[in-house]
Amino acid sequence: MATPGEGLLGEYYGRDHLTYEEIEALHLKVVTEAGERVPEGERRGKVFRFEDKDEPSGYLVRSTETTGQSTTLCYLRAS
Repeated sequence: MATPGEGLLGEYYGRDHLTYEEIEALHLKVVTEAGERVPEGERRGKVFRFEDKDEPSGYLVRSTETTGQSTTLCYLRAS
């Protein structure tokens, strides 16, 4: 039986990250820990590394700058 993360992420589930473009293609939204949607301008060009793909409240990721330094903890949710 597929986990919630596998169901939503499909072929991307086995990877350790998603790009901004992949998140858009999957029609996911990025929200902060407070539940606020992260504006498109803050997401564009970033890589989101998975922390927990099967977190019940969303798919826990860290936004990563192009330098590879982890920044904001946030969640991926179905739009």
